[in-house]
Parts: sequence; C-alpha cells; structure tokens
Amino acid sequence: MRIIQISDTHISRDHPSRTADLERCVHYVNALDPQPDVVVHTGDVVHDGLAEEYDVARRLLDNLSAPYFVIPGNRDNRNELIKAFADGHHIRHGMDFVQYSVERFEARLILADTVSRTSNKGRLCPDRRAHIESMLAADTTRPSCLFLHHPPFEVAVAPDPFQFELWSDVTTLAAQLGKHRQISGVFCGHVHRNVQAVLGSVQASTVSCVAIDLRKGNKEASNCDLPTFHTHVIP
Repeated sequence: MRIIQISDTHISRDHPSRTADLERCVHYVNALDPQPDVVVHTGDVVHDGLAEEYDVARRLLDNLSAPYFVIPGNRDNRNELIKAFADGHHIRHGMDFVQYSVERFEARLILADTVSRTSNKGRLCPDRRAHIESMLAADTTRPSCLFLHHPPFEVAVAPDPFQFELWSDVTTLAAQLGKHRQISGVFCGHVHRNVQAVLGSVQASTVSCVAIDLRKGNKEASNCDLPTFHTHVIP
C-alpha cells in the first residue's frame, strides 16, 4: 500500500504563492507512477482558519486522483475545517475533535487531533488518548499508521525541541503504542522540516511543508521549488 503524506499547506489570502504551491503538489502527485492508494494531509491546511481559505484548499485537494483525508493543525479552525471537509462518515458536524479511522485500505489509517485550544503546541487529553486506544484495539490483525500534526518526540534541530504542552502526553502515548505491534509508523507535520525519529519501538517522522516560503532546515531543500511530500509504503 502506498500512502502520500503532505502537510502544512498554510493556504492564505495574503500569500497567494501557497495556493500555487499546493496546486503544483497536486499535479505532481497525480502524475506519480505508481499512483498512491491514498493521500493524508497532516494539518495546517490553511493559515488563518477562514472559510474562504478552506474553500480554496478543498477545491485544490479535490483535484487529487487518489482519495484524501485531513486532520487539523494549530493554524486550523476546527469548526471551519469540519464545515469544509465533512463527509458524514469520517468527519462529521458536531465532532469535539477531528480524529477517526479509515478502514477501506490494506493498512488502517488512524488520524488523531493534537490541536490545543490554548496554545500552538500539541495536546492529547485523556479523551483523545482513549479514543486512539479504542481505534487501535478495534483491529490488531492489519497494520495501522498513526497520523498527527504535532510530533510526539523531541525535534532537536528545532528552536523548541518539544512540541507538546505536556510531555506527559507524549510518554503516555508512547506507552500506548508499545502495546500495539501492528503500528507501522507515526507520521507528523508541524515543524516544517524532514525529521526521522523513534517513538518507543515505532518509527516516526515529520514531513516538511508544501508552502515553500515556510520551509525550515536545510537551506538548499528549503529553497527548492519542487513539491514536498513523503511516500510511505506499507507492506
């Protein structure tokens, strides 16, 4: 199974270049051979949480040849994201948190909401952790991939290596994941860099942002105008 992960498109009415960046990325993904089975956007879909920004993002993402799924990032507005992407099954009106499982593929996709209501850092409250546990426990026979916006591991190259309000959220999540051998990876965004890590015994990573003007890390890679995404191949 082939999963394309994109993140941090930061669509903004004040930065039209980011619309072009996402449009270019969609065309690039659609031209891949072999084609992905699915595309997952790991948050910061838009920059200011405005309905008009989500209208642009939805229009462009709908041009993907593969089915796609989204979760919010810290720049997103949950209510507006739900309005834009609600499908009545995975994303539904009235959700407290935008997290859900996708069961239609060979590997299960577990999409979790790490957005805090009080800061730009991540949060996994007991309710969200319990929901993640129930989704993981629902089927242990197939590989599962966990998608978050905030990385639940130390990003040493970032100005602030710790991207959660409470590091106890991270240690608790790592202990949870340690009970589930079927997890194939933890895939995140947020830090606008490509980072590899290990969470307990699980491989974890972040993908850099689609928005070229916001890329961090290696200067040459940051200035590259090619679309940035990760391809995850799940056996």
